[in-house]
Amino acid sequence: MQRIQKVSTYLIWVFNFLLITYPLFIASRWFLIDWEPFKNLVREGLIFTPIAVPEGSVNLADVAFTPLTKMIWLTGNLIGFAPLFLGLLILKTLFTNYKSGIIFSLQNAEKYKYIGGLFLINAFLTAPLSQMFDVLTVTLSNPPGHRYITLSFGTPNIEAIFCGILILCISWVMAEGYKLQEEQSLII
Repeated sequence: MQRIQKVSTYLIWVFNFLLITYPLFIASRWFLIDWEPFKNLVREGLIFTPIAVPEGSVNLADVAFTPLTKMIWLTGNLIGFAPLFLGLLILKTLFTNYKSGIIFSLQNAEKYKYIGGLFLINAFLTAPLSQMFDVLTVTLSNPPGHRYITLSFGTPNIEAIFCGILILCISWVMAEGYKLQEEQSLII
């Protein structure tokens, strides 16, 4: 039990670090995209992978950003980031419970249920929308007829669906285990 509490303490620190640094990372990318040394890193593929569009792939370093395209890109990034951010918050509360010695509880089972739901929301909604905004960002400066809005669904979405269903099953098993534990505690 002490090892679980010790590891939980470290993981809470990691989650706090990620909750602070990842939004800063997204904001810094948005502010630095026009800076030439940053564009060189983008061009080399060290920061962003090229965005697939129907005509091929587009490197973000080659995009002429306007305030409108920057806002569209930021919106897509924030939509894509939302499930991760909420998941980190839920994991932080889950491991806070573990740190307090609350392992098998109905509250923890609900936390797992929320995480599984976030996987499904990410697979069906936020990932396709985020990719749609990315494609729109890189093609908006194209001439009419060469601008795209695409919704894609592929292997990463299927992986997220599988993980979401798996975590939902784990939450169901944990809830049933908690009910059995409660029933046994009432038997004398």
